Amino acid sequence: MKKALSILVSFLVAVVLAGTAVAAEKKPKVIQKTGEVAAIDVAAKSLTIKPVKYKDTIAATINENTLVKMNRKKKSLTDIKVGDTVTVWIFEKDNIAKSIEIKPAKPEKAEPAKPAKK
Repeated sequence: MKKALSILVSFLVAVVLAGTAVAAEKKPKVIQKTGEVAAIDVAAKSLTIKPVKYKDTIAATINENTLVKMNRKKKSLTDIKVGDTVTVWIFEKDNIAKSIEIKPAKPEKAEPAKPAKK
């Protein structure tokens, strides 16, 4: 009886471990990069950014599932311009962009008005 119970427990542990390994393989890893748009090719659906923290540029492919947004509003690929700051979430395995967040340009601080001289 104890031997049968031991075999059953061993079998269940093996099934759980195998299921966990399969589930881990199916979920693709997504990386996040923020930087300045160095190049964009709408026809080829590609985007190259120069990340803030790295020297090398990163190229990402854009497909029909890529979500482009700015200020929580849906945008299109044509709204992205060279020089824009973006945050891109990329599937690490194949460099396909999952989503792109366009950062709006920060308004420059206005200098305070100086009193008129008399």
